[in-house]
Amino acid sequence: MLTDVNLFEGGNIFKDEKGQPLTTRISRENVVPTVQWLEKLTGLNLVDNMLGSTGYKETSGDLDLGIDADKISKETLINQLIKRGIEPKDIKKSGDSVHLKTPILGSTSNGYVQTDFMFGNPTWQKFSLKGSPEGSPYKGLHRQILLASIAKAQGLKWSYKHGLVDRETNEVITQDPKEIAARLIDGTPKDLDSVESILKKIKGRQDYDQLTADAREAFGRDKLTLPESAPLPGTGAWFRQFVDMRHI
Repeated sequence: MLTDVNLFEGGNIFKDEKGQPLTTRISRENVVPTVQWLEKLTGLNLVDNMLGSTGYKETSGDLDLGIDADKISKETLINQLIKRGIEPKDIKKSGDSVHLKTPILGSTSNGYVQTDFMFGNPTWQKFSLKGSPEGSPYKGLHRQILLASIAKAQGLKWSYKHGLVDRETNEVITQDPKEIAARLIDGTPKDLDSVESILKKIKGRQDYDQLTADAREAFGRDKLTLPESAPLPGTGAWFRQFVDMRHI
């Protein structure tokens, strides 16, 4: 089973008594102004630390913002929000995050969007928590699943929090994007930007099926598919038919 990819997506932390979401999606043009309002509220640099697909897609289900855990704690941020007039019921904690029911553009008349203040190293988070490109059928979570699948096939673990990890000892091997890309797919950090770029890089590898085995199973549960492995060099259609028959 894949681990360390349980990222919360969708912006559904805040619900009413009937279980209906109290927050909505936010349009791209409203993202930066709303984050700027949050900057005034918190005194933190947030626009430069937007994570995932925040601000890139036409609409976002939530605002993912990186917070330097070495500079401020979750408790300190929560206390600051309450002092600035935020109702405690509009603040929640989960794992490494603080969630805020945020008025869009700073006005309750515009409705609310969920903000996830994600504590860690923002520089690392920008790499590890990249979102999917506009129009992609895959989410940022699927990139995490694919990276975990590729790492597992090579006796390693992928952790969006810690980087590349030794599967036996659980010791962190590296958090350097260049080294991670080289170890996992013999590529560059740019090759790890999305599901599509990762697949493009590994499509011709002889171990493609092994690298994507766990991901293929997990993607299937979301009714998503991965490309079939490419024929090995020097093999023809008859060989592909033989290989495919093993799965019938």
